Amino acid sequence: MSTTSAGRRRTTRDRQREETRERVFNAALEVFRREGLSDARIEDIAEAAGVSRGTFYFHFPKREDVLFELLRRSQGDLADRLDGLPAGTPIRDVLLTVSHHMADRWESDPMLLIEMGRVALGRARGDLQVQADQHPGLAALLPRFASGIERGELDTLLPPALLASFFLINIFAASMAWAQHRAGPLRQVLDPVVVFFLRGAARPDAAPTA
Repeated sequence: MSTTSAGRRRTTRDRQREETRERVFNAALEVFRREGLSDARIEDIAEAAGVSRGTFYFHFPKREDVLFELLRRSQGDLADRLDGLPAGTPIRDVLLTVSHHMADRWESDPMLLIEMGRVALGRARGDLQVQADQHPGLAALLPRFASGIERGELDTLLPPALLASFFLINIFAASMAWAQHRAGPLRQVLDPVVVFFLRGAARPDAAPTA
C-alpha cells in the first residue's frame, strides 16, 4: 500500500469519526433539551444518533463531557467576538460584548443554558490557569482586564485573572437565574450585571459607570 493511499484512508476514517462524534453530540443536546442532564438516558442518545452505547462512550466518556464540549465551543465563539474588538476598547464595552454574546447565543435555548451553566460554574472552582488554558473566552478576557487596569479603569486590588473569572461567574449565574423564569429579554438582565460589576471593580476615582 502506498503512503498516499494510507494517508487518504486515515483521512477518510478521521472524517467519519468526526462526523459520528458530531452526530452523537447533537443528539445528546436534543435529549438534554427534552429531558435535562440528570434524566437523559444514554440509550436514547445512542438511538437518536444511530449508534451503539459503546460509540457514545467512545466519544464522550460521561454525559457531562457533552456539556464540556458545548461550553468549549461557546467559549470559542466568545473569544472570536472579543478578538474582533480594537485593542483599546474600554472595559465597559468589552464586558457588554460578553453580555450581548451570551444573550444572542442562549436566549432561545434556556434549557441547555441551565445545564451548561452548571458545568461552567463547577469548572470555575478549578485552578485559574487551567481555566484559561481550557476556556478561550476567559483567555481572551484576561488581556482586556489587564489593559483596563493599566488604563486606570479598574481597581488594582485584584489580579486580572481573578477579575475575569469573577465576572464570568456573575454572567453565568445571572443567565441561569433568568432561564428559570424568563421574565423579559436576557440582555435586559445581563447588561445591568455589567454595570453592577463595574461599580465594584472600578477604581474609586474612575468616572462613574452609567
